[in-house]
Amino acid sequence: MVDDVGLESLLDYAREDRVGLSVVAAVAGAKVGEGATFAERTAALLSVVGALMDRGAVPGDLVGADHDFVAWPGSKDAVLSRLACEIKALGELPATGELCWIHDPATTG
Repeated sequence: MVDDVGLESLLDYAREDRVGLSVVAAVAGAKVGEGATFAERTAALLSVVGALMDRGAVPGDLVGADHDFVAWPGSKDAVLSRLACEIKALGELPATGELCWIHDPATTG
């Protein structure tokens, strides 16, 4: 779905810091085009998140006073299903800080 350069840029970002979903959505949206439907944009976003998960970055929440990253529990399919349900309930693609963040928890960032 996303080219290697776009995916690697997101992955580098996720290894350094937490990536907001609006950034992921922008990369995904560039692949489906400006006239894409909400369903197409959502599918593209989930595809990019899935590709990031395949490479170690995962959705999660920032918790506590120090904003520690806590990955969402469950299998890849369960996590993507949860994200899809939350996007559908939101009714639009999420802004940064909404729903979750993407991060590679194997890194120290």
